[in-house]
Amino acid sequence: MPAGRGVACELCYWTRTCRKRIIIGQAGISAKALSDAFGEFGEWLIRTTGPHKAALKINHFFSFFLEIDQAWSRIPSYSELLHHFGAEGLRRVRLPMRWLHEEQGVEPDHQAKRIDSEKRRIQACLSSMPSASLSDQVLQAYWLQLETRIEAGTTSHTSARLALSAAAALLLNTDREGQRLPNQGDVDSYLSAVPGQAASVTGFTNFLNRQHATTLTPRVDEKRARKRRKEKLARTMIQMAKCTDQGEEWKERWIVTAMEYFHDKKVSKKALRQQTIEHSGDGVRVSMEGVSYWMPIV
Repeated sequence: MPAGRGVACELCYWTRTCRKRIIIGQAGISAKALSDAFGEFGEWLIRTTGPHKAALKINHFFSFFLEIDQAWSRIPSYSELLHHFGAEGLRRVRLPMRWLHEEQGVEPDHQAKRIDSEKRRIQACLSSMPSASLSDQVLQAYWLQLETRIEAGTTSHTSARLALSAAAALLLNTDREGQRLPNQGDVDSYLSAVPGQAASVTGFTNFLNRQHATTLTPRVDEKRARKRRKEKLARTMIQMAKCTDQGEEWKERWIVTAMEYFHDKKVSKKALRQQTIEHSGDGVRVSMEGVSYWMPIV
């Protein structure tokens, strides 16, 4: 027997310890049904993770059951749990949620979970403006417009969140203090840094044009955008060239980056795996859609 364990083996010691902690936890839960549920969960945890891990984790999960006891005095539905804890909160208690699903029939609603995550990201975005500033007022008004579209079913929470995030980024790029609305130069400056946001920011500039009599037009200097993208790709390749571990994953990433840098051809890793790749001299040759592309390998 390990020192300090007396006559109990390692397995028995941790099982006994976990069960003691379960009993102590049950005493703190007022609703008998939930107290019993916590005991059943503890035994399931012992079987599922082993007594050592169960003994270390059980007190952490006790607070979850205690909060359920205080809020409902019963096992709630998934929608009630999601509304109370949020998607992020439920992610922190994956094992109790797994037990609720497997043993208590609490069915997860993945769409509701995604929407909850988007709502919380939207709230974080709305809170990013200086309080009571002009930018804050404008962003809140823009959100009311987006929210109306969500309720009407003409846009999704994800699309609204992307539009709101682009609006917030433009406002902060314009004036960190939030006292000034964007002018055309601000829009041009923002899109020169992130040309891919042109579509996302269009709804907001249209909103400003209608509500604040501005005349903003999201426009991207394609030549400048390509130059900035090329510079970014070059920096990525320079960093990659310094890597000592150049395995298959590195090779895939290098080819994807090099295809865009040398040939202006964007290709995903998944698509790349479906193409013919051959070593050729000091590089590789990729055959795609009847065209052969050569690029060096460092």
